[in-house]
Amino acid sequence: MQGGSPGSRPPRAFTKKRLLDASIIISALVALSAALYCFSIGFFIIVPHLFYIPIILVAYQYPKRAVVFVGVLAAGYFAEVLFFSPGNGIEIANALLRIMIFFIVAIVISNLSSRLQVRESRYRGIFETSGAGIFLFSPRTGEVEEMNQQCAAMLGYSENEGLSLKVPTIWPGYTGLTGALEAGRLDGLDCNLVARDGTSSAVLLSANLLPDQQEGCVVVTGTAELKRMENHLRRSEETLRVILDTTDVGILLTDPGRVIVDVNAAAIRFFGGAGREDLIGLNPYDLVVERDREAWVAYQERALHGEAHVSGECMFYRLDSPEWPAEITITHFAQDGTAPGRLVISLRDITERRRAEKEMREENRRLFITNEVIAAAAASHRLDDLLPATLEKALALLNLDIGAVHLMYPGDDLARLRASVGTENFPLSVQRDEPPYRHVLVDGEARFVDRFRERYPGHDNPGIQSFAAVPIPGDAGPVGCITAASRIRETIPESERLILAAIGEELGNAVVKGMLHEDIEAALASANRYLGEANAATEAANLYVDILMHDINNANTAAMGYLQMALESTGEPPRDIVRKSFAAIYQSNEIIRNVSTIRKLKIEPASLRPVRLDPVIRGMRNYYVDTSITWEGPDATVLADDLIGEVFTNLIGNAAKFGGAGVEITISAREEGDAVLVTVADTGPGIPDALKPHIFERYQRGETRKSGKGLGLYIVWMLVDRYGGSILVGDRVSGRPGEGAAFMLTLPRYHPAVAAGEPND
Repeated sequence: MQGGSPGSRPPRAFTKKRLLDASIIISALVALSAALYCFSIGFFIIVPHLFYIPIILVAYQYPKRAVVFVGVLAAGYFAEVLFFSPGNGIEIANALLRIMIFFIVAIVISNLSSRLQVRESRYRGIFETSGAGIFLFSPRTGEVEEMNQQCAAMLGYSENEGLSLKVPTIWPGYTGLTGALEAGRLDGLDCNLVARDGTSSAVLLSANLLPDQQEGCVVVTGTAELKRMENHLRRSEETLRVILDTTDVGILLTDPGRVIVDVNAAAIRFFGGAGREDLIGLNPYDLVVERDREAWVAYQERALHGEAHVSGECMFYRLDSPEWPAEITITHFAQDGTAPGRLVISLRDITERRRAEKEMREENRRLFITNEVIAAAAASHRLDDLLPATLEKALALLNLDIGAVHLMYPGDDLARLRASVGTENFPLSVQRDEPPYRHVLVDGEARFVDRFRERYPGHDNPGIQSFAAVPIPGDAGPVGCITAASRIRETIPESERLILAAIGEELGNAVVKGMLHEDIEAALASANRYLGEANAATEAANLYVDILMHDINNANTAAMGYLQMALESTGEPPRDIVRKSFAAIYQSNEIIRNVSTIRKLKIEPASLRPVRLDPVIRGMRNYYVDTSITWEGPDATVLADDLIGEVFTNLIGNAAKFGGAGVEITISAREEGDAVLVTVADTGPGIPDALKPHIFERYQRGETRKSGKGLGLYIVWMLVDRYGGSILVGDRVSGRPGEGAAFMLTLPRYHPAVAAGEPND
């Protein structure tokens, strides 16, 4: 081979170059000398061909200088021809023709040589810069003819020292492989080469004979670095395997056919396998729960179409059948050369996360329902309002059908029904020791019964499917319980059990406050009742004392004064004094009668019976003989008692008292349906409009100063109300209060059918 810098050229190549240079000089001198001699003796035919030898050598060895060299050589040749030519032009023409051929030969050979040197330089560069060690040897002699720097450095030789070494010296196994080498190429032979210091180097060797079979080429690659890299790769794989097997993320490696080709320990654990062989070869699609398979296929398609790190969630089967949820990430590694395409599927078990999320949702729901129920409970302090609202809200939010609340007061063995929802007939009271209430009301434990019909087939309410009873805690133990049931659901979930227990707990404070509020209201009502009764008794006592000590005393005093005047008079007493004495005595009797009537109204219950009005009113006419009384109307019968005469006595007495001696009184009656309408009108001074709304109040008098405690009209109102009737006051002449008053009474009419036990309608 040729080319390269002289300093880098092997000695053998350098010697060959020097021999060629000498041959060029010698052949040129021989050609010029021979031509000079032949021309001198007149021989011009054969000698010029000697010039082709140095031309060819120069064109091969120095292609870029060949033309210059040929020009110098052709000039010498032409000079000789001119010098020895006999003078004819034929020889000169032949010489010029030959010189032209000299140049053509030089140009052609130098061009071929340039191409050859470029190619040789390229191969020389490959030879010298190859990462592998290369040496050429002679199969005939077994000597190393050429060796590149890599091979020399591998064996510990300098580049020149490796030449002329025997091949078996550096390759001990060469002798036994000559036959195989002649028969064909040796490729990938794992063997040892001996270095200069006698040490062996493990190499990977390839050898073959060049096409001319005169040289052999050996390429060696040191396997120490390769083995180091293999060891590093193996350690990396082992480290990666340890990492994969210790991580809590499951890894599935699938081929393009979606078959699992490798798994880590976490994935084996997630799927409940005993080893890798349980999962390798399976299709992940078959491990996905049916309802999530469509989503799984979509995730894979997105990853295969270039989307990086496709994430989602799926439910998977374990090999022992239970399902488990996983968060997945799929990454696609496309095929790279001989490396096959792969899908890397990362799995993270999210069972605990979903459980925590479920617990959080249930806790939020529990808080929401509890808050809603407490809000309903806080809307009122009265148990009759609080308990129904709370119960309805709780049952609605928990989707339960029926329920009840029983409360138990301290010292009471009965829990009494205070609220209920649903069509069931809950007991109005239950014994605190009665099952299943004993556990709730005595022990304070919540009781839940699922599949109620199976456990209590003979229960009197077969429509109940599930049942719950939770205590309502108080300061010294349960103060009641909440019972709830469903006609549809056979079980009450744990979350709803916790909610019911929480409702009972939170409701305890409100119920205790409500019970205390009821106790306070009851105590206050009792105190008010006792106070009212005491006030009424005091008022009655004061009334009686006032009447006895004031009005009756005044009337009696007036009567005695008039009688004393009559005794002191001489002769027969004046009629006016006697009349006034009788009037005072009548007034005293009236007061006593009114007090007696009030007493009867307060202590005697009403016992109504048929009473004819005609005899009663005629008796009043006979009693008030000095008063003009007109009675008009049918002989109606009303439902009343013996005190009905007091109604007309007071009305007629008031008219006579305030109307004077000339007053005229008209009493009329008419029957309308179930009522008898009676009107008592007089021609007295009448009642002013401002006084009419208060005329029936106790102690209320008219504008005159006539004697009386104002009890008459008050007694009239009490008696009419006692009979179930009504009374109004108006004017005898409408719009003219000064022309007399009119009292309109409505009394219940008596029907003969009542005596036979039929309704009075």
